[in-house]
Amino acid sequence: MVHWRNRLTALALLPLAGCADEEILHGLAEPQANEVLVALDDGGVAARKRREDGQEGGWTVSVGGADAGRAQRLLAERELPRPRPAGFGEVFGRGGMVPTATEEHALYLHALAGELARSLEAIDGVVEARVHVGLPQPDPLRPGDRPSPRAAVLVKCRPASCAAVRALEPGIQALVAGAADGLDASAVSVVVAPGAESRTAVAPAPRRPSIPAVVLAAVAVAGAVALAAPVVRDRLRARPPA
Repeated sequence: MVHWRNRLTALALLPLAGCADEEILHGLAEPQANEVLVALDDGGVAARKRREDGQEGGWTVSVGGADAGRAQRLLAERELPRPRPAGFGEVFGRGGMVPTATEEHALYLHALAGELARSLEAIDGVVEARVHVGLPQPDPLRPGDRPSPRAAVLVKCRPASCAAVRALEPGIQALVAGAADGLDASAVSVVVAPGAESRTAVAPAPRRPSIPAVVLAAVAVAGAVALAAPVVRDRLRARPPA
């Protein structure tokens, strides 16, 4: 009877062996990690985030070992994690040699575009934003002959939120124009498009029985076998010989 219980206990513990967490992403900024968690939860995959060691460490995302393959496919379908645009801190904090005036201006535009993209991605329903700013420098050989500043904005949104985001187009133009010297809101073009997640629908994962339910079922079977074993043994003994 004991060996039956040992076998059933081992069978009950088999599902636990495949449930060890597997790290699928690391070095993420916290907003990126949160976006990944939301996408995986929408697809029926349970995930966890953890801060890496060290003050400068990023965030890791892990899932159950059995869900790792599905999680990777789901994130690939939604093009996650998205690269975080570099802002002033990242662009001008790299150090290095003293840049030329042209290089410094290009770095400034790159950082400005990154800061604006971060602000736009904070709008509810926006999944990704890209900003291109053109602020021509004055030409010393042609004083007074300077092209007007201009900007272009691409906003990707959740399909259900695109109408609301399009309604904010004047505000988006004002936000971008207010951050660039001499840029008029009418010179800011805005394109709002559905995000990548609308192109491929991801079927939710089938619900599996929880581990406690499996363990309880195994214990119930073990009890039933333990109770039935004496009855079967007595019947075999009482059976007349052939």
